[in-house]
Amino acid sequence: MYVEFQQLPAHARVWIYQANRAFNEQESAFVQSYLKQAVQDWNAHGVPLAGSFQIRYNQIIVIAVDEHHHAASGCSIDASTGWFKDLAFQMGMDFFDRSVALVQEDNLILFPLLGVKQVINEGHINADSLIAIPQVKDLADYRSNWPAKAKDSWLKKYFVAASV
Repeated sequence: MYVEFQQLPAHARVWIYQANRAFNEQESAFVQSYLKQAVQDWNAHGVPLAGSFQIRYNQIIVIAVDEHHHAASGCSIDASTGWFKDLAFQMGMDFFDRSVALVQEDNLILFPLLGVKQVINEGHINADSLIAIPQVKDLADYRSNWPAKAKDSWLKKYFVAASV
């Protein structure tokens, strides 16, 4: 069952999907319509899940579910992953992109994961740069720590030497 994203509790479980490019207006409307119906029908072993989604930077989709209402099962999580495989096929996109996403105002700049050290050395990302991190503990963590400063993310290892 679909609920408004802001109505989900702090303990809600969260998944973050990053597309390899930003959506245009038509794609954004399509994604919203698709996901609203998918979340509305989402269930675990026949029991409706209280879930929602949010689109950020026209490129990242955050899915959340209140597991105190009913826990997501392996099958229901697989079903949600299937939504993104289907959307990717229909839209010609990749929702499993593992690039490092630098937040610049209302946009993302993607850098290949394997080249992130070089990008940092070149100064494109610094310790205080905002990064759209791919994982959070729960909705409370998402609301308070996302996006994260690079020095507070998994990228912190690249800034240790510079801060000594």
